[in-house]
Amino acid sequence: MPTTTFREVLGTGGRATVGVLAGLQVLDSVDGVMFVVFAPEIRESLGISTGAIGVVGALAGVMVALAALPLGLLGDRRRRTTIAGIATLAWAAAAGLLGLVQHVWQAVVVRVVAGAGKANEGPIQSSLLVDAYPPEGRGRVLGLHRGGQPLGIVAGPLLAAAFAALIPAEHEPWRWAFAFLALPALLLGVAALRLPEPVRRYSTTTPRGALRQLRKIPTFVGVVVSLGAFGVSVTTVPIYLNVVLEEQLGQGAAARGVITSVCAVGGLLGAALGGMWSDRLFRRSSAACLHFAAGALAVLGIGFAVQAYAPDVTTYVVVGVVTQGLTFAGIVPLSLVVAAVTPEELRSTAFALVGVFTAVVGGLGGAVLTGVAEELLGVRAAVAVVAPVASVAAGLVLTATARRVPADVARVVR
Repeated sequence: MPTTTFREVLGTGGRATVGVLAGLQVLDSVDGVMFVVFAPEIRESLGISTGAIGVVGALAGVMVALAALPLGLLGDRRRRTTIAGIATLAWAAAAGLLGLVQHVWQAVVVRVVAGAGKANEGPIQSSLLVDAYPPEGRGRVLGLHRGGQPLGIVAGPLLAAAFAALIPAEHEPWRWAFAFLALPALLLGVAALRLPEPVRRYSTTTPRGALRQLRKIPTFVGVVVSLGAFGVSVTTVPIYLNVVLEEQLGQGAAARGVITSVCAVGGLLGAALGGMWSDRLFRRSSAACLHFAAGALAVLGIGFAVQAYAPDVTTYVVVGVVTQGLTFAGIVPLSLVVAAVTPEELRSTAFALVGVFTAVVGGLGGAVLTGVAEELLGVRAAVAVVAPVASVAAGLVLTATARRVPADVARVVR
């Protein structure tokens, strides 16, 4: 069977859909990174503590997790392009208003709204792309979309640095930066409203019934359990690695931002290559996609452990580029498998649950486990223990699940 070219794939679903949604992924990532870069200036401007600005910064991520499932359930029942557009416009408004806040409670409100708007990325955007493009090209489309995340991590610090250089400090550059970010978000939100909705079946079951149906799919259960374990490593450990960069490797905030951007280049390449490989791999063997993802996710935790004890910045960066590349390459075929084993009328809910398990189960569990390990062992040893154990456990669950994939795919086809 001849390989479908990417031009043919885009011709089927249209360039606008993947272009707009990939752009939203980039802006989502830029927003989060810019908040981290400007956190000291925001803290000083609002007159709050470091702990308080940390809480404000975390609110967007918390709301992404809390809003994902309701949006997923809604996405299986309503026009998803409308949901994506409205959510993005809300986020655009929140980004602009962040540049105007004068009190901490105002910052809390706008970051909550921003997080709720961003929550459409997993359940709405991923299911839209899966339904809009043919199965033989989904991996490349999802890879392009996923690549927006590391691209935003690369661009975010550079954009923040540009505003810091161009706007005098007394005029608070961070306010101008977020006001500027609202403009492309506004344009993409309007564009999302105009995107075509792929033809599909709509869900008529209750939310409880939808969750019950997904629970009966062994492959899907295995994937969400593995991502819960993987989330322990991927959501909390990077914070501890920044502490290692500062305390053990002597890197200031600006240098840490540059290091994060350079490592993210590996993720950008991994998403692109993963998109190309996963289409071929899935055609050859759907189970092989899970084996590949299992190996890639396991390597991330091991790479984190190596970074924790890196003797110098060069070693830290080289390992970071490689591990980020493998991780993003592994996430793409995992998304293909989720799409293939879930009925089309439940895909938004399925992708929502993937995000919830990663962020809530993994994130909260990772914060507790890594915190306890840090108290007992120290920062470096905590990373070296928690990250490999969590990632390898995720890989083992995926490996054990792989044998169920062909039957679950065949069931959806029938």
